Amino acid sequence: MIRATARVLRNVIEMEVGGEAWSCQPVAEGTGGNLTRRIALLFSTRYETTRASDGGAVHSTVTYQPKKDEILIQVAEQKWRTKSTLFGPITFEYGNAGFTITEKLTGRFGIMRGAELIASGELLFRTCVIRDYPPEMEGFLANLALGYLIRTLWWATLR
Repeated sequence: MIRATARVLRNVIEMEVGGEAWSCQPVAEGTGGNLTRRIALLFSTRYETTRASDGGAVHSTVTYQPKKDEILIQVAEQKWRTKSTLFGPITFEYGNAGFTITEKLTGRFGIMRGAELIASGELLFRTCVIRDYPPEMEGFLANLALGYLIRTLWWATLR
């Protein structure tokens, strides 16, 4: 199971990915004073992940682009991008296969490869959980869960 939880007061997202702890820190764009940087971090849509097993090195970068409603995932030299359409499902390609994310108003979602359900998830208040996924997609789906959570946090700040 993958669980991403936003710790808003600490400005961090903690993840549990198959029993391993990941920490996700926001990245502020640009420079400025200490207060300016802290405020920028609160509204950041770009996060870097570190895994306990990597000894603190950056494992991946996940960015949410609100204008396009897309999530960008970068792990080393590999990059993936979700695509959104107005009122349509979110799509992405992974391993030369096309996937679709179908969402319900209840916060539940399914990740489909064609007509086959390969994973299910739930987006709760400041938490995203993904279950029943193929083991070879665990790292990618963990980053996708982070992107989903960043997306939700960003839209919540507009209200």
